[in-house]
Amino acid sequence: MNSRRDRSASEDIPSIINDLLKEMPDESQSILIVDDRKIHNVSKEQIEAESKFLEHKNIQSKFKEASNPFDAEFLRKLLRKTPIDPMFLNRKSNNVKSRPNVEICHRRYEEQFLREPKSSERPCTCGNDCEGLKITNVGPNDGFILREFLLPSQYKKFTQTGKLPDVTNMCLLCQRANVAKLYINIKSDKEATGALISNYRNFAGVSGEYDISQCLLPSATHHTGLWDPVVLHMRNAYTAVKIGGIKFYKQSGYIVPNVAPLPFL
Repeated sequence: MNSRRDRSASEDIPSIINDLLKEMPDESQSILIVDDRKIHNVSKEQIEAESKFLEHKNIQSKFKEASNPFDAEFLRKLLRKTPIDPMFLNRKSNNVKSRPNVEICHRRYEEQFLREPKSSERPCTCGNDCEGLKITNVGPNDGFILREFLLPSQYKKFTQTGKLPDVTNMCLLCQRANVAKLYINIKSDKEATGALISNYRNFAGVSGEYDISQCLLPSATHHTGLWDPVVLHMRNAYTAVKIGGIKFYKQSGYIVPNVAPLPFL
């Protein structure tokens, strides 16, 4: 009497394939590549749409792994390639009008932005990651999110029309922190860039303004993204106070020059 048994599925699979299957992870993985070969019952349009979608997913995954803007290599390349053209000589008037504009911000002007926002103002776009919550010499519950920082031209428009910029800005402290990060990264990489990393500048060494020792300065050997001084952000240089029930930060750690030598502009 002949005994007959059913063949198991594994007997029909070559041994080398079986070994590969054993090494496959238990958890499912996302496939971020669409094969170029023809797939049955799938239209060309669908393949193209899936390819674009997965390509976008790949880009998103790269961004999520970046801890700061300088982790993205393409941004580094953009900063390196930006032409240095500060003087805009021999240009037509319409081209000169569109050149980058770095606005001057006095100490007294900046200090009006070192407070929490009122009803007609917006908070810093960084939200709970605002530098106002990270000041080191205030109590754990004394930090607060600052109002967004407006350049003098933006503030003038706001006072005249009541309209704020379309995109919410960072507060002054977050602006200072980001400029410092970019400046230090460029200096540590020892790479020259023609890009501007700050759209405002400060007076240094002028009576009533900031001390030059507490500012980021342009480099004499290569361009580091600054043409003029910008105050260096220091988390231990601020003191929290209340004025009329509104929370403010005083720049208690920043020296106020008493003399008026030639300004560093």
